[in-house]
Amino acid sequence: MKQTRGSISSAKTNGGWLDRRRFFTLAGAAAGAATQFGPSPLSAQSAGPTLTGPTATGERSCDVVIIGAGLSGLVAATQLAKQGVDVIVLEARNRVGGRLLTEVPDPSMPNVFIDHGGQWISPNQPNLMALANKLNVPMFQTPVAANSLSIDFHNGTLYRYNPKIDPYPPYWKQPDRKAAEDGVLDLEGMYDPIDLAAPWEDANAEKWDDETLVGWLADNVKSKLAQALLLRGVTGVFNSSPGPLSLLATLFVAKSAEDLIRKFKPTGPDTRFVGGAQQIPIKLAQALPGRVITGAYVYGIEHSADGVTAYAPGLAVQAQRAIITLPPTLAGRIQYDPPLPAARDHLTESTPMGWVIKVHCIYPTRFWQQKSLSGAVASDSGAIRVVVDNSPPEGTPGILVAFIEGDGARELAPQPLPVRRAEVLKELGTYFGPDLGQDAANPKLYLEKNWGDDAYARGAYGGYWTQGLWTTYGPELRAPVDSLYWAGTETSPKWNGKMEGAVQSGLNAAAEVLDAL
Repeated sequence: MKQTRGSISSAKTNGGWLDRRRFFTLAGAAAGAATQFGPSPLSAQSAGPTLTGPTATGERSCDVVIIGAGLSGLVAATQLAKQGVDVIVLEARNRVGGRLLTEVPDPSMPNVFIDHGGQWISPNQPNLMALANKLNVPMFQTPVAANSLSIDFHNGTLYRYNPKIDPYPPYWKQPDRKAAEDGVLDLEGMYDPIDLAAPWEDANAEKWDDETLVGWLADNVKSKLAQALLLRGVTGVFNSSPGPLSLLATLFVAKSAEDLIRKFKPTGPDTRFVGGAQQIPIKLAQALPGRVITGAYVYGIEHSADGVTAYAPGLAVQAQRAIITLPPTLAGRIQYDPPLPAARDHLTESTPMGWVIKVHCIYPTRFWQQKSLSGAVASDSGAIRVVVDNSPPEGTPGILVAFIEGDGARELAPQPLPVRRAEVLKELGTYFGPDLGQDAANPKLYLEKNWGDDAYARGAYGGYWTQGLWTTYGPELRAPVDSLYWAGTETSPKWNGKMEGAVQSGLNAAAEVLDAL
């Protein structure tokens, strides 16, 4: 592409762009977050024949350049390469996988893997399951005894109960149960007619986009317990947001990601990947030799109807088309020449990320089984609101995963690691009670991943939509701009926010680009 006055290529030298020192500071921060507890065998180094850092310099050309080597980017690259399209994938991190990150913390126990990012596969996610089967990555269900008890911490009191006998904790009364079940029916009736490809076109879109789910629950669900349950059930992976989702966005999420329906009408157990979820993008990258460049932070893109040039430090890649797979807020930080349409820019500026710190505690055994516990905890207070058993297929060692979300993550993130660790272990000790609390508070190994401080994620689990955003800017989410196309789980109509959504978005973007070439 011919360079023009005031273009990205010229601006690189006049202080208007990310300079080399700042780039490597940013890259170092991200690498430090990923390797805080030591290097992982499942890292960029094991991601196959990719080009990294200084080896990928100069000018390159291809048919399609893809920004981001997460699931969506690598799926799109794979689909295009199958059709003979020459692709190059540029990834800012020194690894592939995006928000999938697997660590093997102890080389002496190679069966023990930690998924710091996405990990669960739900029933009815055909594309992700097919991809795993094709790549020979088996799945498993965490082994749990049939009559295991769950823990519920409510108003400072511990309850242990069997959710298979009664899905509600003992303190729930009949009016609370009825309010929850009626609320589910009401929400299903509202979201059933919504077109997942264009929810902003629904007849009630303007009304619902001006309202929040919290406000709707307060007006229509009289039980506080039912309100809290539905809030968690509807928002699912988006519950860690710093502000309320609009009612329109939450109805879309409830239908798209199926968290609400799977809570009240289970379709089967969630499963995990043996060896960790990051294997999927690693194996995809291995099948694209010479086409995946890590350590390539794309700071600028020149574009027109005829083609694109993507710029990373020391590297320029020219292509006919580009697929940008970053979360909207990060995609908006790239400098575009010419600038993107104002509506697209406003969309990315107004789509923040949620915040979560994912914590793993490793124990010699699954000590909670001594008292017939499943390891599952739900709490209405504290930094940790959810805990589950995350042990490997063999069941040993015992691993608990705890989630610090939303306000809890924002409050604890600035604290030093020892302070966060002490708070987490104190709460685990409380949740597992006087008989098992000492065991819970003394893991053999403590690991955490603060996604908000990850320079190339800036949060988890995904971007979300506040009041008024979708009816104003919704159509810009997937609309191509010149030769630029968009992917990532946030762009997927179905299974939005999930790994399946990332896979589907990669397939969709590849199909769009193939039609355009």
